[in-house]
Amino acid sequence: MSLKALTVNLEIGQEIMIERKKATITKIEFHPLSGEVSLNTTLGPRKALTFNLCEKGLEDENNNPADKYR
Repeated sequence: MSLKALTVNLEIGQEIMIERKKATITKIEFHPLSGEVSLNTTLGPRKALTFNLCEKGLEDENNNPADKYR
């Protein structure tokens, strides 16, 4: 199935997960020549959509993601 539209809302200060570690978005950049969106985070720069969103209850790094299903 293909999508006809996709809306993504990212904000400076938003917490995201990068390789199972919590990071905060510090800057959002758009590069008009390439059309890429880059994020600067507390764990270094990332391309947009190469991260996970934080889920409520799983924000602590020591939690096992499988625990929410037990």
